[in-house]
Amino acid sequence: MTALAQSQNAIGFKYDVQVSDPRAAVAAIDKYRRVAVGSGDDVTVTLYQYLANGTNPATHAIVVFYASPQVMDATLAAQSVSSEWAVFQSELGRVSQMIGSTMWRSLGLGVGNADLQYSQTAAENWVFVDVEDREMYATAWQKWVDAEGADDKYFGLIAIAADGTGGATHPLINISESVGAQFDSQNDPAALSRFRQEVREIREIKEHVRLVKVKAW
Repeated sequence: MTALAQSQNAIGFKYDVQVSDPRAAVAAIDKYRRVAVGSGDDVTVTLYQYLANGTNPATHAIVVFYASPQVMDATLAAQSVSSEWAVFQSELGRVSQMIGSTMWRSLGLGVGNADLQYSQTAAENWVFVDVEDREMYATAWQKWVDAEGADDKYFGLIAIAADGTGGATHPLINISESVGAQFDSQNDPAALSRFRQEVREIREIKEHVRLVKVKAW
Protein backbone atom coordinates (compact mmCIF):
# COMPACT_ATOMS: atom_id res chain seq x y z
CA MET A 1 0.00 0.00 0.00
CA THR A 2 2.14 2.74 -1.40
CA ALA A 3 3.40 5.37 1.07
CA LEU A 4 0.60 4.55 3.49
CA ALA A 5 2.75 4.01 6.55
CA GLN A 6 4.78 7.21 6.35
CA SER A 7 2.19 9.93 6.98
CA GLN A 8 0.23 10.01 10.21
CA ASN A 9 -2.67 11.72 8.43
CA ALA A 10 -2.96 9.40 5.44
CA ILE A 11 -6.24 7.57 4.89
CA GLY A 12 -7.74 5.56 2.06
CA PHE A 13 -9.44 2.50 0.64
CA LYS A 14 -8.53 -0.93 -0.72
CA TYR A 15 -10.88 -2.42 -3.27
CA ASP A 16 -10.68 -6.12 -4.15
CA VAL A 17 -11.76 -6.63 -7.75
CA GLN A 18 -12.07 -9.53 -10.18
CA VAL A 19 -10.69 -8.21 -13.47
CA SER A 20 -11.48 -9.87 -16.81
CA ASP A 21 -9.29 -7.54 -18.92
CA PRO A 22 -6.34 -6.06 -16.98
CA ARG A 23 -5.15 -3.90 -19.89
CA ALA A 24 -8.59 -2.30 -20.19
CA ALA A 25 -8.65 -1.68 -16.44
CA VAL A 26 -5.28 0.08 -16.64
CA ALA A 27 -6.51 2.12 -19.63
CA ALA A 28 -9.61 3.21 -17.71
CA ILE A 29 -7.57 4.39 -14.73
CA ASP A 30 -5.04 6.06 -17.06
CA LYS A 31 -7.84 8.00 -18.73
CA TYR A 32 -9.46 9.09 -15.47
CA ARG A 33 -6.20 10.18 -13.86
CA ARG A 34 -5.55 12.52 -16.81
CA VAL A 35 -8.64 14.65 -16.08
CA ALA A 36 -8.63 17.39 -13.45
CA VAL A 37 -10.95 15.71 -10.95
CA GLY A 38 -8.96 12.46 -11.15
CA SER A 39 -5.50 13.97 -10.76
CA GLY A 40 -3.57 15.55 -7.91
CA ASP A 41 -0.38 14.82 -5.98
CA ASP A 42 -2.33 14.37 -2.74
CA VAL A 43 -4.17 11.31 -4.13
CA THR A 44 -2.34 8.16 -5.25
CA VAL A 45 -3.93 5.12 -6.90
CA THR A 46 -2.10 1.78 -7.13
CA LEU A 47 -3.25 -1.33 -8.97
CA TYR A 48 -1.89 -4.62 -7.63
CA GLN A 49 -2.18 -8.16 -8.95
CA TYR A 50 -2.71 -10.95 -6.44
CA LEU A 51 -0.20 -13.79 -6.57
CA ALA A 52 -1.83 -15.69 -3.71
CA ASN A 53 -5.00 -14.79 -1.81
CA GLY A 54 -6.62 -18.05 -0.74
CA THR A 55 -10.25 -18.53 -1.74
CA ASN A 56 -10.82 -14.82 -2.42
CA PRO A 57 -11.96 -14.61 -6.08
CA ALA A 58 -10.37 -11.18 -6.54
CA THR A 59 -7.56 -11.04 -9.10
CA HIS A 60 -6.45 -7.50 -8.30
CA ALA A 61 -6.51 -4.88 -5.56
CA ILE A 62 -6.90 -1.13 -6.11
CA VAL A 63 -5.48 0.95 -3.26
CA VAL A 64 -6.39 4.64 -3.02
CA PHE A 65 -4.24 6.89 -0.83
CA TYR A 66 -5.37 10.34 0.36
CA ALA A 67 -2.82 12.58 2.09
CA SER A 68 -5.38 13.55 4.77
CA PRO A 69 -9.07 13.18 5.64
CA GLN A 70 -9.60 16.69 4.26
CA VAL A 71 -8.15 15.66 0.89
CA MET A 72 -10.42 12.62 0.91
CA ASP A 73 -13.50 14.75 1.63
CA ALA A 74 -12.68 17.19 -1.16
CA THR A 75 -11.98 14.39 -3.65
CA LEU A 76 -15.16 12.48 -2.87
CA ALA A 77 -17.20 15.69 -3.12
CA ALA A 78 -15.71 16.47 -6.54
CA GLN A 79 -16.32 12.92 -7.77
CA SER A 80 -19.99 13.04 -6.75
CA VAL A 81 -20.73 15.69 -9.39
CA SER A 82 -18.18 14.64 -12.02
CA SER A 83 -19.25 13.25 -15.39
CA GLU A 84 -15.71 11.90 -15.85
CA TRP A 85 -16.09 9.87 -12.65
CA ALA A 86 -19.33 8.36 -13.95
CA VAL A 87 -17.64 7.43 -17.22
CA PHE A 88 -14.69 5.90 -15.34
CA GLN A 89 -16.97 3.77 -13.17
CA SER A 90 -18.80 2.55 -16.27
CA GLU A 91 -15.60 1.71 -18.14
CA LEU A 92 -14.00 -0.05 -15.18
CA GLY A 93 -17.26 -1.86 -14.42
CA ARG A 94 -17.33 -3.40 -17.88
CA VAL A 95 -14.06 -5.26 -17.22
CA SER A 96 -14.19 -5.86 -13.46
CA GLN A 97 -16.43 -6.83 -10.57
CA MET A 98 -16.14 -5.51 -7.03
CA ILE A 99 -15.48 -8.29 -4.50
CA GLY A 100 -14.92 -6.31 -1.30
CA SER A 101 -13.65 -3.05 0.16
CA THR A 102 -11.65 -1.87 3.16
CA MET A 103 -11.06 1.57 4.64
CA TRP A 104 -7.65 2.08 6.25
CA ARG A 105 -5.74 4.81 8.08
CA SER A 106 -2.04 5.32 8.65
CA LEU A 107 -0.41 5.01 12.06
CA GLY A 108 2.81 6.63 10.86
CA LEU A 109 4.67 3.38 11.53
CA GLY A 110 7.22 2.31 8.94
CA VAL A 111 10.77 0.92 9.11
CA GLY A 112 13.33 0.06 6.44
CA ASN A 113 13.93 1.15 2.87
CA ALA A 114 10.91 3.33 2.07
CA ASP A 115 12.00 3.65 -1.57
CA LEU A 116 10.89 0.05 -2.12
CA GLN A 117 7.29 1.28 -1.97
CA TYR A 118 7.83 2.99 -5.31
CA SER A 119 9.71 0.17 -7.08
CA GLN A 120 7.87 -1.36 -10.03
CA THR A 121 9.39 -4.80 -9.34
CA ALA A 122 8.76 -4.93 -5.60
CA ALA A 123 6.59 -7.65 -4.08
CA GLU A 124 4.34 -7.13 -1.08
CA ASN A 125 3.18 -9.44 1.68
CA TRP A 126 0.07 -8.30 3.59
CA VAL A 127 -1.01 -10.03 6.80
CA PHE A 128 -4.39 -8.93 8.19
CA VAL A 129 -4.78 -9.51 11.93
CA ASP A 130 -7.43 -8.97 14.59
CA VAL A 131 -5.64 -7.49 17.62
CA GLU A 132 -7.01 -7.35 21.17
CA ASP A 133 -4.31 -5.16 22.78
CA ARG A 134 -3.32 -2.68 20.07
CA GLU A 135 -0.67 -0.83 22.07
CA MET A 136 1.06 -4.04 23.14
CA TYR A 137 0.96 -5.37 19.57
CA ALA A 138 2.41 -2.19 18.07
CA THR A 139 5.22 -2.16 20.65
CA ALA A 140 6.11 -5.79 19.93
CA TRP A 141 5.95 -5.17 16.17
CA GLN A 142 8.23 -2.13 16.48
CA LYS A 143 10.86 -4.12 18.39
CA TRP A 144 10.82 -6.84 15.73
CA VAL A 145 11.12 -4.56 12.69
CA ASP A 146 13.77 -2.39 14.36
CA ALA A 147 15.87 -5.54 14.77
CA GLU A 148 15.00 -6.90 11.30
CA GLY A 149 15.07 -3.70 9.25
CA ALA A 150 17.51 -3.49 6.35
CA ASP A 151 18.02 -1.75 3.01
CA ASP A 152 16.35 -4.61 1.14
CA LYS A 153 13.06 -4.56 3.10
CA TYR A 154 10.31 -2.23 4.24
CA PHE A 155 7.78 -2.84 7.00
CA GLY A 156 4.57 -0.93 7.71
CA LEU A 157 1.76 -1.27 10.24
CA ILE A 158 -1.57 0.44 9.57
CA ALA A 159 -5.07 0.34 11.05
CA ILE A 160 -8.37 -0.80 9.56
CA ALA A 161 -11.21 1.70 9.95
CA ALA A 162 -13.84 -0.58 8.37
CA ASP A 163 -13.80 -3.86 6.45
CA GLY A 164 -17.34 -5.18 6.57
CA THR A 165 -17.37 -8.65 8.12
CA GLY A 166 -13.63 -9.26 7.70
CA GLY A 167 -12.82 -8.65 11.36
CA ALA A 168 -9.23 -7.40 10.92
CA THR A 169 -7.93 -4.44 12.90
CA HIS A 170 -4.48 -4.10 11.32
CA PRO A 171 -2.57 -5.11 8.19
CA LEU A 172 1.16 -5.77 8.45
CA ILE A 173 2.80 -4.70 5.18
CA ASN A 174 6.14 -6.29 4.29
CA ILE A 175 7.81 -5.17 1.04
CA SER A 176 10.82 -6.75 -0.69
CA GLU A 177 12.63 -5.87 -3.90
CA SER A 178 11.23 -8.90 -5.77
CA VAL A 179 8.95 -11.91 -5.34
CA GLY A 180 11.92 -14.18 -4.74
CA ALA A 181 13.41 -11.79 -2.18
CA GLN A 182 10.32 -12.31 -0.03
CA PHE A 183 11.74 -15.74 0.80
CA ASP A 184 15.25 -14.61 1.75
CA SER A 185 16.42 -15.53 5.23
CA GLN A 186 15.42 -13.21 8.06
CA ASN A 187 18.13 -10.80 9.17
CA ASP A 188 17.26 -11.58 12.80
CA PRO A 189 15.28 -14.85 13.10
CA ALA A 190 15.36 -14.62 16.89
CA ALA A 191 13.61 -11.24 16.81
CA LEU A 192 10.83 -12.68 14.65
CA SER A 193 10.42 -15.62 17.04
CA ARG A 194 10.19 -13.25 20.01
CA PHE A 195 7.58 -11.15 18.20
CA ARG A 196 5.42 -14.18 17.43
CA GLN A 197 5.71 -15.36 21.02
CA GLU A 198 4.75 -11.96 22.43
CA VAL A 199 1.63 -11.50 20.28
CA ARG A 200 0.27 -15.02 19.88
CA GLU A 201 -2.31 -14.58 22.65
CA ILE A 202 -3.52 -11.15 21.54
CA ARG A 203 -3.93 -11.54 17.79
CA GLU A 204 -5.69 -13.74 15.25
CA ILE A 205 -4.58 -13.88 11.62
CA LYS A 206 -7.57 -13.21 9.37
CA GLU A 207 -5.97 -13.14 5.93
CA HIS A 208 -2.53 -13.48 4.33
CA VAL A 209 -1.93 -12.39 0.73
CA ARG A 210 0.97 -11.76 -1.64
CA LEU A 211 0.89 -9.17 -4.43
CA VAL A 212 2.89 -7.40 -7.10
CA LYS A 213 2.37 -3.87 -8.38
CA VAL A 214 0.87 -3.41 -11.85
CA LYS A 215 0.96 0.39 -11.98
CA ALA A 216 0.75 3.44 -9.72
CA TRP A 217 -0.75 6.83 -10.60
